[in-house]
Amino acid sequence: MVLVCRKCSGNKTLDLRGWLKDRLKADGHKGQIRIIRVGCLDICPKKRVMALVQPLPGHAGGGCFAVEPKEEGEDFYRQVLKLLEDAPSPR
Repeated sequence: MVLVCRKCSGNKTLDLRGWLKDRLKADGHKGQIRIIRVGCLDICPKKRVMALVQPLPGHAGGGCFAVEPKEEGEDFYRQVLKLLEDAPSPR
């Protein structure tokens, strides 16, 4: 699960949630990771969006990120994809 600050991403040019959802869908990962817009995370970096990546139980890989969507979006996307790599296999 990825939580994206609603306040930071209120500007269309900083819509990290929308971009991330579109990117996951385009790469065939629709519905595999929840991308949720939440209230203010109370960390307000200029021209960046705050996002929290929830680690999987028993795995590392989560964290808090301040992302500039246009310049750092691809790097953040790779971090999010680690959730899929580390996910336990369905039974």
